[in-house]
Amino acid sequence: MAKLLILENSGSREFELVDDEIGIGRELDNALRLSDPSISRHHAVLRRTASGYEIQDLGSSNGVLVNGARVQASPLSHGDRITLGQLHMTFQNPPASAPDPAPAEASSPLGTVRIDAAEMAKLHTGTPGQTKPVPAMSSEAPSAEDDRATLKASAGEPEAVISKPAPSDQPNPAPAFLQAWLPPVPDDAQPILLGGDAERGDFLTRFLAHIIDIVPLVALSTLFYVIGFVLAQFPGLACLVGAILSALQGILGLAYTFLFLPWCWAKFGATPGKKIMKLRVVPEDDPNGRIDFGTALLRLLGHILNFGVGYLLIFGAERKAVQDMLSKSIIIKVDR
Repeated sequence: MAKLLILENSGSREFELVDDEIGIGRELDNALRLSDPSISRHHAVLRRTASGYEIQDLGSSNGVLVNGARVQASPLSHGDRITLGQLHMTFQNPPASAPDPAPAEASSPLGTVRIDAAEMAKLHTGTPGQTKPVPAMSSEAPSAEDDRATLKASAGEPEAVISKPAPSDQPNPAPAFLQAWLPPVPDDAQPILLGGDAERGDFLTRFLAHIIDIVPLVALSTLFYVIGFVLAQFPGLACLVGAILSALQGILGLAYTFLFLPWCWAKFGATPGKKIMKLRVVPEDDPNGRIDFGTALLRLLGHILNFGVGYLLIFGAERKAVQDMLSKSIIIKVDR
C-alpha cells in the first residue's frame, strides 16, 4: 500500500494512503493533520489517479516542493521527496512485486514509527507520550537518517529547521492586559495570497492602523491637558506639579513611540492597530518572518523622514513607503 514517511520534530512516522483523496494541513478537518506553524490550514491535497498518485498545492503560503522543485501539481513516484513548509516526507509506493519490509522484531535506532490514533492525537496536541521502540526498515528502503539528510540537502534547509521548538514552548511575552490586542507567539495568521505572493497592505488599511496606534498618545495628551487645567486653579501648585507632569508626559510619549511600537513590530509583527486591520510587518523575503529590533527602529526613522509625502508611495505598484524601503520590510495582509 502507498504511504508517506513523515519526518517531524518528534521523529519519523508512516501515514498509509487509504482514501482516494487526502487533505493535508493544520485544520482538524484534514485527513493528514500537521500542526507545524509553517503548514497552512489547508496546505495540499494528495489524490489517487488512474496512473498512480499526485499532489496539488491548495494556495499554501510556503508552497509544495517535490524533489526540491516548487510545484502547483505533480504526479508522484516511489521515493519522491516532498517538502511542505518546513516538514519533509517521502512518498513510498513500491511495485507490487517488491518484498515487504523487514519484521518489527529486527529493531534499529533508525526507521519509521507506526502509531495508533491515540498516540497521533498526543503528537498533534503536544502531549508527551511514551517512547515506542522504532522498527527497522527493509534493506531496500532508505533509513530515516538518510531520508532526513537527503531532504534537507534537496530543500537547502539547515538542521535547525527540523529541531525548532514547538509553538507551545514559546509563551506570549506581552503583559496579560495587552495579549488580546497583539498577535500570539508564534503567530498562526496566514498571509493572504494575490497571484501566488502575499498581498501587501494598501494605503487605507495602513492609514487606519496608524490612526489606531496614535489613539493612546492622543489619550495621554488629553489626560495631562485636563490635569493641567485643574492645576491652573491652584496657582501654588501649578508651577512645580505642572513641570513634573510635563516631563512625565514627554517620557511616556517617547517610550511609547521609540520602545513600545518597535518592540511590537519585532516581537509580534504588528502593533494593536495593525492587528485590528489584519496587517503584519515582515521581511521582504519572508512573509512568515519577523524583523529584529534594529530593523524596527529603521522603520521608525522612515516614518520620521516621510513628512507625509513618502506615504503616497503606498499607492504605487509595490505599496512601499519610505520606511519600508529603508528597513527592507513590507506590510502584508493576513487572515486574522
